[in-house]
Amino acid sequence: MSDSKISHLAALRTPLAGIALMLVASASAAMPPRDAQTPDQIAVLAADAEQRLAVAARDVAAIQRISDPNLRVNAPNNRILTREDLMRMVKSGEIRNEVFERTPEDVVITGDVGVVMGHEVVYPGAGSEQARMYGQKTLNRRYTNVYLRTGGAWLHLARHANIIP
Repeated sequence: MSDSKISHLAALRTPLAGIALMLVASASAAMPPRDAQTPDQIAVLAADAEQRLAVAARDVAAIQRISDPNLRVNAPNNRILTREDLMRMVKSGEIRNEVFERTPEDVVITGDVGVVMGHEVVYPGAGSEQARMYGQKTLNRRYTNVYLRTGGAWLHLARHANIIP
């Protein structure tokens, strides 16, 4: 990713953007070879990195800001969560990871919908719901995140994450 693209995108995003864009730059190396990533693909990958950072930092205000009001998460705890459920669980520590790494493997844009698919490595924090369900150990997950372009921003609309047995 060129420095000019990073500077331009950073001016358009929230305070977490600088970190998110650095992660996108490093994560894009793990993406399957493609001709050239489009500006929309780059923006959706930045939104995906920002979403991970918000959850990893337990930043409920950021989660609220970057999530569509209709956000739904098909979570590894075998429940469907709303945006409010997610924010409550992050705030209470029910969702907390000591390690939360994400590697996007593919991104596709169709109109105003962006989809990112890949894998994650998490180590659940003590007392979190995943630690209670699976133990405090490294967990590998597959994930799909869906983003909706709204008013020029890519908002997190849907997520599915499952533990790889």
